[in-house]
Amino acid sequence: MDKRLQIIEAGMKLFVENDIQATPMSAIAKEAGTGMGTIYNYFATKEELINEIYLFIKQKQLQHASLSNQQDGVKPQFLQFAETFITFLLENPACFYFIDQIKNSPILTSETKLQGLRVYQPFLEILVKGQQQGIIKNIDIEEILHFLDGGLMGFLRWAISNGKCTDRSIVVNHIQMAWDSIKS
Repeated sequence: MDKRLQIIEAGMKLFVENDIQATPMSAIAKEAGTGMGTIYNYFATKEELINEIYLFIKQKQLQHASLSNQQDGVKPQFLQFAETFITFLLENPACFYFIDQIKNSPILTSETKLQGLRVYQPFLEILVKGQQQGIIKNIDIEEILHFLDGGLMGFLRWAISNGKCTDRSIVVNHIQMAWDSIKS
């Protein structure tokens, strides 16, 4: 495994286990099996590492996401895209806990946040298409995203902490509730 990836994975693990403030770069170096000089060759600061971990997770989410055929319609595309994102986070709880911990932090730069939002571009397109077709409520897309994010992140917190990660029927139920809340 390359050193950069080892550092990213060690950082994510320790930030989730110990919190960001309680995790020094020296602990990350030890966990990654590397020296401090190597860490600073890749990441000039802890904040830079945190931003890179965030983008690493977003890229993994994007690789995991899938969309049904464009001709399947808005609802099937919404359901499938949401399920792939939720399934990824259920299968990777460290990724979920890191994102949940950092997503509203001022540590994330505006550029990082912008790059992270690109992951949701296909989902945004589904919502816009649904509004244009009168299928989705005519509410500001950003408002809809924040509403869905709150509900689904709360669901993920509950599912992971209660061992419900492998119960697909619960995932489907919550995605259906999300759909029902935004459809016209």
